[in-house]
Parts: sequence; C-alpha cells; structure tokens
Amino acid sequence: MIRKRQTVIAGGIFLATLILMPLLVHFVTPGPAIKARLHSPTQSNFAIYWPSDSGAYSFSRVVTDEYADGESEPFLILPPLPIGGMLRIDPISEKGVVTLHGLTIERFGVVCELKADTLAALLVNTVDADVRKTDAGLTINATSADPQLYFKALPAPSAPTSLIALFVLLYLLLFLAAWRFVKDPPNSFKLHFLLGPAVLVLACREYRWPMEIAIPACALFVLAMQHSAAGLASARPRRPHFQEWLASIQVACFLLLIYGPFWSTLSVNRPFLDSIKESLAKIDMAKGLSESAAVLIKESEARFNRFFLFRNELLEMDANIKIYGMGFSPISKVILGKNGMYFEGYGERKVEEDATAYFDMVTDYMGLIPFSEEQLEAWRICLEERYYWLKERGIDYIFALAPSKAMIYPENLPDRILKTKQALNRPSRFEQLSSYLKQHSTLPFVDLSEPLRRAKEQALADDTLSATPLYYRTDFHWTYYGAYVAYRAILEEIRKSYPAYRMEPTPLQDFSIAARHDWAHELFISALGLDPQKNSNDTYLTFMPRAGSVHASISNFGTRGIDDYSLPDPVANNIEGQQFNLRELENPRGEANTIFIVGDSFSEKYFGFFSAHAKRSVAYRSVYRFVTIPYNTYSPQLVIQEMFNMYLLQKPPYNPKEVRRARVAALDGGMGKPLTTAE
Repeated sequence: MIRKRQTVIAGGIFLATLILMPLLVHFVTPGPAIKARLHSPTQSNFAIYWPSDSGAYSFSRVVTDEYADGESEPFLILPPLPIGGMLRIDPISEKGVVTLHGLTIERFGVVCELKADTLAALLVNTVDADVRKTDAGLTINATSADPQLYFKALPAPSAPTSLIALFVLLYLLLFLAAWRFVKDPPNSFKLHFLLGPAVLVLACREYRWPMEIAIPACALFVLAMQHSAAGLASARPRRPHFQEWLASIQVACFLLLIYGPFWSTLSVNRPFLDSIKESLAKIDMAKGLSESAAVLIKESEARFNRFFLFRNELLEMDANIKIYGMGFSPISKVILGKNGMYFEGYGERKVEEDATAYFDMVTDYMGLIPFSEEQLEAWRICLEERYYWLKERGIDYIFALAPSKAMIYPENLPDRILKTKQALNRPSRFEQLSSYLKQHSTLPFVDLSEPLRRAKEQALADDTLSATPLYYRTDFHWTYYGAYVAYRAILEEIRKSYPAYRMEPTPLQDFSIAARHDWAHELFISALGLDPQKNSNDTYLTFMPRAGSVHASISNFGTRGIDDYSLPDPVANNIEGQQFNLRELENPRGEANTIFIVGDSFSEKYFGFFSAHAKRSVAYRSVYRFVTIPYNTYSPQLVIQEMFNMYLLQKPPYNPKEVRRARVAALDGGMGKPLTTAE
C-alpha cells in the first residue's frame, strides 16, 4: 500500500514536471533575438515595441539599440512572454531616410530570415513614414522624429520537435535515476547530480548558445526539486531525512533566485558578450593596465545593468513599495509630495545639450544656499550685457524667470520640507535675484511666480478653471495653461517696456481647453521605476483655437491644437559652421518680423502662443550660453529669454567678449542712461 502510494505520488510529480519543464525552458531562456540589417546616413536608434493587453504601446514595453551611420545591424532581444497583436518598429529616431534590408529572428537555435518582400506583406500600417519596396529593401522616409511601422506578429521560431523529444527522453532518464533516491541513501544523490547534467550537456552540444546550457540547467533544477518531493512522499520519513529534503528545496530555490537572473543575463544577451569582446579588442596597453581595466569594468557594468533579467519588474516592485507603501520617492531627483504630486529633488540634470550639472532644489527652496552679493551683481551684469549688445543692433530684449512647482504649490510639499521652510523663513535664489533686479536694474524683467500665483487663486475661485492645473502632478513642467499665463505676463511687460509694440494677448475665450485625465509623462514615470500604463492619471491640457481666431490659421494648430504634439520639430541649421536646432513658425498676420524665443524646455511650452505676434517665430534652446551667431543671422526684432530657477544654482554665465564690451560702452555714455539704477 505504501509502495503504491509512493508510485502514484512520484508518477504525478513526473507528469507535472514534464508539463512544466517546457514552460520553465520558455521563460528562463531568451525571447526572440532580432537582428535588423539596414542602411542609414546618420547615427540613430532602432526600437521595437510590443503591445499591452489593451493594445497600447509605451516606453515600458520597448527594446532599443543604437546604430551608426552607414550599414548597421542593430540587435535586440524581446521578452520570452507570448506576444500578441502587432509589433511596432521605429527604425529611426529623427527625420530622414533609412533602408531596411531585412530582419533575422532567432530562438532555440532556429533562424528565420525575413526579407523585404515578406516584411512588405506583414506591414499593416505606418505613421509619419512613407514606405516603398526597392531592390535594396524597404526604403522608409521618416516625415517626423517619430516614424512608426506596424507589423503583424512576426514568425518567431519555436522549439523544434526533435529538441522536445530529446528533452523528454533525457528527463525520463533522470527521473528513473531520481526514483532510486527513495530507497538509496541520500549520499547517492551526489553521483546522479553530477552524471545527469553531464549527459544532458553532451546531448545538447549541437545546439547554439545558450540552449546547450539552458536545458541541462533547467533539468538540474527540476531534478533537485523532484528529489526533495520524492523524499517527502516517503511513508515514514525520519526526522533527519525530512530536514534534508526541506533543505534541498530551500537550496535549490535560493540558487535559482541568485544565479538564475545572472546566468540568463549572460546567456540571452549576445550584445553583452559582444561588447566585452569589443572592449577587450580596444584595450590600449600604452595607457596602462589599470586604466584599461577600469574602462572595461565600466562598460561591462553599464551593459549588464541594462539587460539584467527581470530588471523592469524589480524596479517597478521597488518603486511601488517605496511610493505607495512607504511614501517616499525611489530616486533622489524626485520628491514625493501630497496628493500624488512630485517635486524636484537633487542630482545631476541636463543644462545644455552637451553639459550636465548638479542641482539641489530642496536646499535652495529652504534658502540654505543663498546668493552672495557678488553673485547677484554678476547675474545683473551678465543680463545687462546681453541687453546692451542686442540694443546696439536694434533688437529689444526681455528676461523672464520661471518658478519651480514648489513655489506655486507649496501646500503639497512634504510636511518636513514645508515646516522647515516656514521655520527658517529664508529667500530662495529665485526670490533673491528677482528682488535684486527690481531694486538695482531697470532691465525689462518678469518674475513669473507672481502671475502664476494669481492664476492659481483665480482657478480656485472659478469653477470653469478648477480642472486646469498650472503644473503637472507627475512632471516638473508647467501645463499649457501655466504656459498661457506666462505668455500673457511677458506680453504685459513687453508693452510696458516697449510701448511701440501693440501686441495684445490672445484672449482665453479664443480657445477651448481639451483636458485628458489619463495622461502620464512616460519618461518621468519610467525613471521612477513605475509602469506608465498603470500610472496614467495626470491631466494634460490642449489649447484648441476656435474658428476665426489668429492661432487657428498658424501651422496645424487649427486641427491639432497647441500642445507638445503639434509644435514643429527642431531642425538642424548650419550657421557659420555651427549647428543650431531651431523650431520655426510662420504667421503672415504677425506684427513683428521675427521674434526669438530663447530658454529651456519651459519656454517651448509658450512658443506656440507667441507665434500670433510675429511673421516668423524662432525657438532656440539655450540656458547659459549666449551665442551671437543666430542673432546676427536672423536679426530678430525682439528676444524673449526665459530661465527656470533651477539653473540659478550654477555659477553666473560669462558672456563673449564682444557682448561684455557693449555694456562698458553704454556705461561710458555711448548709449545714454545705463540700466543700473544704483550707479
């Protein structure tokens, strides 16, 4: 009776593991490996998106690989999970032409070649891309920086029948060996534990890496589990044996948990191994062994961190525990406030396109890193130098400071920060510079915190504006309503400082505001470690010009509205040997000939509103630097420069020599009364 029960239990274990083993192989081994063969005149990115259960595509479901100009072969590995629906391929991350020769899909050692004819047949839809089949392949003309190609589910190879049959036979051999463990002393397990995988390794030697190791490893794990289960199935287990079986289960699970992701990362990501080989080939022993080793370690660590198995799942779990369970942000750059609102923290951020710097917004908000008198004076002189240099050329200039979200919504800050701010009662650098410029200079200047606070109070009192926030909850930027408020405030200062302009702001009534409440800034949410699809609960505003309004006839605003998705993409302009990425809008009904909108990402939000007042509006991203070439080339009538208060945490900018001379000439009497009221 006992023997019969043992046989039934062991047989059940065998059948269960026989069914589960292919699934284990499927999930532990890599998904389809896709290698694209393409030609591009520029360096760019190749991306493949797979849909969620609802059919949506997001940054949480994408793999990318950079490629160089010319002939390239970007290599990507999709997840092992079954993929349903259409795959989205973004072959290039900018405007331009790229030729896709074909795709190679590999899994379980089986290779599937997809040439241009097959890809053309599988292509079902395109967005911002003109695709035509040529002798060279699919020629893709990207009409925007986000071209998208949608394909039917690509034919990914599955495990061949011979491999499955071999696996069943070898597993049966191991099972019969393991069945003896019920009667044999536990020490005999060691011999089978060594012989079984050796047989599997020899049997799988013809399969490509990592399949030659994947099957033995999976079988080895199941063998250990079955050995433990068979021991527990014994009718009269003695206490020591029971503890051995239990320990075997624990050890097997622990080893799988520790070494499984590491092994899979090394085995499934051929780019990781290729990068190691490339790094080894590039080692220059003339630079010294220590320096070469440091470079190799750094590159290997970066690649390993990028492809670590279950990386996204672990990051999401960590973020959910910290944000929703413990109430704080998982990264230092972000502070979690009340009502689901995020604020700037501390860490490195981009300043210019090729430069980053360290910022501590929390300490600055509490007034603990104030400006010195010398620094305030340096900022004033820097801005006045720009004013006078532009004035020499007949160009009007206005400077605006954009506040952080904490200055407008302090009630949503964590209590520890808010109470410290109230107890210290010290001004931030923003407040210091604003006060200093108002007292010591007549520079045309706008403190945008004041109109934004007034707009906030107005929204609280006006039911029609109660659902129009000034800043996003899940991003640091102001919304398009906040940008509209800033636009009106700047125009008011323009009319005050330069009465010759008759620019009247477009009334709010000329727009209908479309609000989405299922939006998320995908890059921001992904940086926190959260899934944007599960955290799309922010409000996104689009200003739709009403028929007959001036904005309705500018660009595509009349049909798409004014928002991030309707603004023109930056276009690279080569001016006097230097490249400048400029956005341009045209409006024949504009008052000024050319307006320059200069600043950081905050200024880009109100760029569309200012297009109503100039025949040509040009947006130029520049935070600290004051490069004179674009102004000499375009000769704008008006320059509006904005700066986010985060950038005040760096040293005052230093202008070119010719710009500094302009202020000196003005103070010497060459241009009349100087700006400085104190002198």
